[in-house]
Amino acid sequence: MLGHLSIKHFLIELLLAFVPAIFLSFFFGHIFLWLFIAVLLLLLWHYWQIYRLSHWIWVDHNLFPPEGKATWLPIFHGLHRMRLENRKERNRLLDFIRYFRKGAEAMPDATILCDKEGRLNWCNPQAEQMLKLRWPQDEKQSIFNLIRTPEIVEYFKKGDFSQPFLLKHDHRELECRFYYPYIENNLLIIARDVTDREIAERTRQMFFANVNHELRVPLTVLKGYVEMLDGNLSDEEKSSFTGKALSRMDEQIERLHSLVIQLMALTRLETAPKADKFTLINLSEIAITLIDDYHNHHPGKETIITAEIDPNIHINGNSEQLKQVFNNLFYNAIEHNPDDTPVHLSLKNRGNEILFSVSDKGKGIPAIHLNKLTERFYRVDSSRNRDQSGGSGLGLAIVKHALNNHDSKLMINSKVGEGTTFSFTLKKLL
Repeated sequence: MLGHLSIKHFLIELLLAFVPAIFLSFFFGHIFLWLFIAVLLLLLWHYWQIYRLSHWIWVDHNLFPPEGKATWLPIFHGLHRMRLENRKERNRLLDFIRYFRKGAEAMPDATILCDKEGRLNWCNPQAEQMLKLRWPQDEKQSIFNLIRTPEIVEYFKKGDFSQPFLLKHDHRELECRFYYPYIENNLLIIARDVTDREIAERTRQMFFANVNHELRVPLTVLKGYVEMLDGNLSDEEKSSFTGKALSRMDEQIERLHSLVIQLMALTRLETAPKADKFTLINLSEIAITLIDDYHNHHPGKETIITAEIDPNIHINGNSEQLKQVFNNLFYNAIEHNPDDTPVHLSLKNRGNEILFSVSDKGKGIPAIHLNKLTERFYRVDSSRNRDQSGGSGLGLAIVKHALNNHDSKLMINSKVGEGTTFSFTLKKLL
């Protein structure tokens, strides 16, 4: 079994070279001359083996090495085994690359691999189709010269790839995600065609905006006539069926009008730019005004509706949106619980953040509903009876979108029978 050379092998080789020299010196004398000739021959033989090895590595490129003898036999054998293992590893890597490439080519999204400077190394057929690239003709060309859009160059130079880039190219809208570094400082770009999604979203927003606009006028007319008819009724007629019907109609018109107003607010939140109308605002003043207004209109509630507000908390944000968030969360806690349920509003400094929370000691919300509360028109009451459960199901959806515009997220903690806490954090103005 061939294996690692030991000192024993070298000693045996030296012994086989020196024994004949010593034996000849007995007959002819000059032992040192014979030893010198033996060492010289041994050295020349080793140089010859080194030459054969170098020729095999750099010139021959044959899988099998030259036939080795003596101490060179395990060396040649070991190199041969290493070459076989390297070839197997190379074939395995090539198979893996082919496997990866076939998978990338089968992806419905455009996949582009570039170096850190943005020069094209590879792209799949979808990238050729969507972005008009050519592989391998465009190899080593700058991707930003091939996709002539100044905005994508600015996006790449900023180096912040946390949000996707929306590329409008050849009458299509592509959502491009950049991943850097990707395998030794390379850049991976994945582009998805979102044209249909964007068209559907714009259509949905236009639909809501148009419906809201078209509903406001007839609702105003209906409300005016109902109020006029109700005002012409005598006290006896108001208690009759006609009077009750007009009162009921007025309530439902008011509810529908409130729903239209909320839909318009939600549409504005979705279509407005993220940092639209951001100014320096005092959150403490907004919270204090909210609590004072409630206490002024509901005297005697000071011990039930309480607040803890740190003074002079300033942030950069949209005043109208945050007022709507405060109002919705505060009045939701009051209106969706039995009368005299304790409610506590808190606005506190917490390190580099500001924490706002509204807590109540009410009936609580089952855990199955918590992840769906911010969906449009979602209501905990399965009966969908608005007179009993109140609200339109849009308040928390408005809160969610307003907080998204301020890089925040609504957190809901609730236990049935113990109460609910709605809270969120905002970045503090430094």
